[in-house]
Amino acid sequence: MPDVKVLINASDEEEIRIATLKNGVLFDYDVEFIHNEKNKGNIYKAKIVKIDQSLQAAFVDYGMERNGFLPLAELPRKLVSEDSGRTKIQQLLKKDQEIMVQVIREQLGNKGAMVSAQISLAGRYLVVTPGNPINGISRKIEGSEERKEFKKMVDLLPIPDDVGVIVRTASLGISQEDFEKDLSYLLDIYSEITDRYSKQNQPGLVWREDDLVIRTLRDGFLPDTSEVLIDDLETFKRAQAFMKRTMPSYIPVLKHYVGKKNVFSKYQTEDQIELIYGRTIHLPSGGAIVIDQTEALVAIDVNSGKTTGDNQEETALKTNMDAAVEIARQLRLRDLAGLIAVDFIDMKRETNIKSVQNQLIDHLKEDKARMEVGKINRFGVLIMTRQRIRPSLQHINHESCIACKGTGKVKTKEAVLLEFFRKIRTAALREDASRMTIKMSLEIGLLMLNSKRNDISDLESKHGVKIDIQPDSTLHLSDFILEIQKHPNPVETAPSIHDNAVKNPVLSEGELEAKDIKNVKIKSTRSRPNTGKQDRDKQRAALSERERLRSLFHDDKAEPVAPESTSKYTSGFDILGSIKSSVDSLVRKAKHKNKRSSVKAPKQSDLSAPEEKNDPKI
Repeated sequence: MPDVKVLINASDEEEIRIATLKNGVLFDYDVEFIHNEKNKGNIYKAKIVKIDQSLQAAFVDYGMERNGFLPLAELPRKLVSEDSGRTKIQQLLKKDQEIMVQVIREQLGNKGAMVSAQISLAGRYLVVTPGNPINGISRKIEGSEERKEFKKMVDLLPIPDDVGVIVRTASLGISQEDFEKDLSYLLDIYSEITDRYSKQNQPGLVWREDDLVIRTLRDGFLPDTSEVLIDDLETFKRAQAFMKRTMPSYIPVLKHYVGKKNVFSKYQTEDQIELIYGRTIHLPSGGAIVIDQTEALVAIDVNSGKTTGDNQEETALKTNMDAAVEIARQLRLRDLAGLIAVDFIDMKRETNIKSVQNQLIDHLKEDKARMEVGKINRFGVLIMTRQRIRPSLQHINHESCIACKGTGKVKTKEAVLLEFFRKIRTAALREDASRMTIKMSLEIGLLMLNSKRNDISDLESKHGVKIDIQPDSTLHLSDFILEIQKHPNPVETAPSIHDNAVKNPVLSEGELEAKDIKNVKIKSTRSRPNTGKQDRDKQRAALSERERLRSLFHDDKAEPVAPESTSKYTSGFDILGSIKSSVDSLVRKAKHKNKRSSVKAPKQSDLSAPEEKNDPKI
């Protein structure tokens, strides 16, 4: 008989951990964070908010953030049996109808919780099912004689007409009196639940399921347990009170652990727990299994690793047999559920294949979850499904990596460097950009400054933009933050008739739109002065007028007045204003000379245009 110990670590305020050891080896493990409220098993008053005929299910408001999902199969049997022909959910339920529900599957990700209107209350030896007056015996009790004996004991119980009971596996070897005490305890609880339900006006919690410690003693306590060690006095007292009421014969195994070391450390359990979170588990034969959880399924690969042997078939058999034992254990410890695919090492002999299948099935019998196990196919793959009992340990203790976004892989530094440089090069095409500040991780930033320094200088020269690379030790490898500072508007001009047409200019091909760069910040929101077609026509006309004036006036002292601004963004109206000032000056001087009757035409060279570099660009 194996030595079974239950270790309950409740000394930390934030969490409760429970480990079951068989001969010193971790057999089962559960953890519950105090701040992570569990809803599975809780009973609520709910209201029907929507009936989906295509799904044959209802969505119910039960006082939580997301609505619960209530399928037709989870309606009370007494409701369906009133008229066996009414099988459509829309005929059984109506919108705004109130109904008592129990959470049977926790909300996970974007999936709301699944609820059932078939209420069940679990005790140590019995499960009471109000509204479903059918008695039963656990399928795990396989002996025909034992099942007959339990049926006789159930028939002697004072069960109400509208209530059913199910005999649990833990009932092996108990007396009729134990059954009656458990039944009385559960019926008292249900009476209190119905009383609360009738007094409650709004959807919400009616009854809360027991905490992890009580659930473990109630559901997971093994008859051959030698010790239950609890390192917290208050938790020990609660467990003691529960055992006195439901299983008094086991009180001697319950003990309050007092020691300098954590109870898990005392029994070398911490290292075994750490292995649960690993991807690879090594086998005694030298092989290994690799477990990957995905959205669609759980993939388990069996590798021979360092296993050696003269016969390849025997080596494969030995590794697969060890893997079958460990896979059954890992499914239970990690609570892996849903579709599970196991890729065993290929074997040719049919007898060896059946031996591995039977090995897996035998060790899965220790699991409380419902399962369906297929056969190993010609590809060496076995497909099975497993019921989820609780959130998996990976879901409880892990979160997606912010660097790899949960993929488990990140780009190489070289790939990230080239990606970031392409973004910088594209952003430099913006004609309104005067300065770009780019923040990136320290590692990529230093790599950019060292290996791409000349390329960045070329971009600055070519596009007239200042590029400032700022390595930041607080950023991750994939982080890229770009801030663009626009050119300031050099001249304040009168409103253009085209201003309304260019409030949101469309970038030409090759220019970068802000949405193409992640985290782009534009420090200036001033738009470029308008240089539409009509302005360009006016500019051409003004230049023609200036050339005409040159031919009319040839005064040695006359000098054209340069425009006030030579910015490439000066509008057509600014140029016209400057030319008009030049013309007015020349006209005044011409009139003055006419009065003196000594008009002297200026030389053509004196009226030459300003140097090209000072001309305003149009």
